[in-house]
Amino acid sequence: MRTILYITAALQMICLSTTAFAQSSHLDNSFGTGGQTNISLGSFGNMCNSLVIQDNQKIVFGGGTKINGFADYNFAVARCNSDGTLDTTFGVGGKVVTPIEIGSEGHSLAIQNNGKILLGGFSSWFINLVRYNIDGSLDTTFGIGGKVITDIDGYYGEKCKTLAIQSDGKILLGGYGQHNSNDNPYFILVRYNTNGTLDSTFGNGGIVIGRVGQGRSLIIQNDGKILLGGGSNFSFALVRYEVNGIVDSTFGVVGEVITSLGSSSEGNSLGIQGDGKIVLGGYSNSNFALVRYNTDGSLDNTFGLGGKVITVIGSSSAGKSIGIQNDGKILLGGYADTDFALVRYNSGGTVDSTFGIGGKVITPIGTVYNPANSLDIQIDGKIVMGGDADNGDMTLVRYNSTLVGIEKTDNKPLVSKIYPNPFDSFVTIQFNEPLHNAELIIYNIYGQEVQQITNFSGQEIHLFRNNLPSGIYFLHLKKESKIISVDKVIISDK
Repeated sequence: MRTILYITAALQMICLSTTAFAQSSHLDNSFGTGGQTNISLGSFGNMCNSLVIQDNQKIVFGGGTKINGFADYNFAVARCNSDGTLDTTFGVGGKVVTPIEIGSEGHSLAIQNNGKILLGGFSSWFINLVRYNIDGSLDTTFGIGGKVITDIDGYYGEKCKTLAIQSDGKILLGGYGQHNSNDNPYFILVRYNTNGTLDSTFGNGGIVIGRVGQGRSLIIQNDGKILLGGGSNFSFALVRYEVNGIVDSTFGVVGEVITSLGSSSEGNSLGIQGDGKIVLGGYSNSNFALVRYNTDGSLDNTFGLGGKVITVIGSSSAGKSIGIQNDGKILLGGYADTDFALVRYNSGGTVDSTFGIGGKVITPIGTVYNPANSLDIQIDGKIVMGGDADNGDMTLVRYNSTLVGIEKTDNKPLVSKIYPNPFDSFVTIQFNEPLHNAELIIYNIYGQEVQQITNFSGQEIHLFRNNLPSGIYFLHLKKESKIISVDKVIISDK
């Protein structure tokens, strides 16, 4: 006697191998709802620009929110428990909204060794910096009531895009500002003492003006030298400074490196490997892009093609945030078309085919424009990305990073026949042997589980179209929690 299963699933277009398929980076269903958490702090829109994972695995994320109208942006920060629920011990119900100036927006988070939280950003006119206590209250020992506003003489539209904390507790902000006389943007670094005052021992009264370009990511080397990366004249740009803010002339060409990847490219995020090599990620001609440099600023020719890697993912994409795993593999998260996008690379710059589908993971969040702006890696290897949803929410997504392999009970294929395939009405899947108490899981292109059938037995399964759109999806058959077979079926309109 055979068992017939009627299965309804959302179908998406996909290209994959059916022989030795293995996939990691599935959405972590133990986080939020199906791996995703949406948070709203204001009624007119919210932006998640930065996230950081605390030592206790709680997730702090911040950006901006509009409370009363289009121009009324405020700093916004929230904290989630490790399961994606809001941490009610933080702020009011897990959320904090901080008015500073007109159009204030947070862009970069960092956590001090004592657990206090820094959020740097900018307003319509000036650089803004706020420090919060562990419970989300403003730290009144910092600046004026927990807030610092910095105006840079001779420049307008100053923007803080990145923040880092030195080993001595001093705070570095990086970004750019437009020059009053020529309107060109210039790299800017600002250093503050631990109480929020400008550090007069750094640059000119705590401020360093650099080359033409937009600084977007800074990182502090183990020796205390400071890297500020971004874009300049449609190319990747990277500058290294000594601890006191003077340009390090031993790096690149008099402290600077400019790398062209195409007619339009920009670096957005820096990472340093365990061997000291420097990785700058961003975009080139609407594709993901990575460049790796040796410690002296020269291109690392062992990486990609002459130190450069371009990855096509969607018709329009950009890398926004880098993460480097303990095994040296490199993560670059951002967006592709309207979706969150994540790519993993091997240490040599090749796309890691064991990750997602062909090394790539696409996660639909909405239907318009949903950029993932930041990522961090948990101690257990799970990956958290944060960004914006087109419904106005801050959005966090968490992925598993462990590889799900295929184990077969013998060397012969379990599936003996799939017919017709492609199909337009229904398809029949036959097996070499009867299945007992098996489980069928259906995934879409994004690695999301869209259907699950448990405890079925039989030697044949019928899948009916039920007016579903044309496309390809793939099936995992499991027994005793082990994947015993993987195949694909295709729906095609006549």
